[in-house]
Amino acid sequence: MSDEQSRGQRFSGKKLVLGIVIVITLIGILSWGAVVYATDEIRISVDGKELRHETLKGTVEEALTEAGIEVKPHDQVTPGLKSEIKDGMLVVVERAFPVQLVADGDTTTIYTTTTNVRGVLKKASLSLGELDRVSPELDAEVEPGCEIRVTRVKEEVITEEYDIPAKTERKPDSTLNKGQQKVVREGSPGEGVRQVKVVYEDGKEVSRKTIKDQVVRSPVNRVIAYGTISTISRGGDVIRYRKVIQARATAYGPSAGKYTATGHRVARGVVAVDPRVIPLGSRLYIDGYGYGRALDVGGAIKGNTVDLFFPSDAECYRWGVRYVKVYILQ
Repeated sequence: MSDEQSRGQRFSGKKLVLGIVIVITLIGILSWGAVVYATDEIRISVDGKELRHETLKGTVEEALTEAGIEVKPHDQVTPGLKSEIKDGMLVVVERAFPVQLVADGDTTTIYTTTTNVRGVLKKASLSLGELDRVSPELDAEVEPGCEIRVTRVKEEVITEEYDIPAKTERKPDSTLNKGQQKVVREGSPGEGVRQVKVVYEDGKEVSRKTIKDQVVRSPVNRVIAYGTISTISRGGDVIRYRKVIQARATAYGPSAGKYTATGHRVARGVVAVDPRVIPLGSRLYIDGYGYGRALDVGGAIKGNTVDLFFPSDAECYRWGVRYVKVYILQ
């Protein structure tokens, strides 16, 4: 082979190598450009901070893992973990925290990212009745570990029938001695109907209130008569009286006149009285004197004083002045 042919072959080999180098360089440049072109920048809001992160990952979940952000089971990520990464997108990670929910006889731990009671109940799929109570209030803020208590309130109106007891009336009876009594009329209970509002909290009755009350049949009261007459025994007689007084008893005789102030003829048994104490016409029994009647008055007869008529002056002297019991008879 001539020198000229040898130089030609060496030149052709150099050209081949140079071509290969150029091709490899172009591939590298194009690959680098592709890498630069495929990188997305996203913003991540987590734990009160906002981070910027460049990623080649395809989903939110992959990008967060790449950024070293741990997502726990109850945390909420917006958009969702399987969402496709888009350049400039905002990914929000809300940390869940536990609260205690007491309702319907159970205590449940709820992990939530919401900040108020209403959101926790929604998270727990717990519905409220119109009368149910919640503590704290629905719009109150919640904190990790706090307790939310739901009290189930139920009201119902019931109808009750009941007896109205008969009362006992006691009436004085001047025909009966003291200590005696008799039933004048037997009583009977009445009947009533009422509507009662009963309130239950968590199944237990806490109050009841009568909202309507109606008497269906009025009761008939029992009537008992009781005696007002007292009795004494004198000389074998039982004397019935309604009142007794301790009195100063004097005596007067025929010399005082033949007629009393009430127009009656004087006789044994006529008694002069103070009408303010013993009404005129009253039948009396005076210890030591016997039966009498208040038929006379006198200027000196005041208060608990009686003046007894005797047919003779001798009897008046024998009587003198005494302090006796005067029974006002029935």
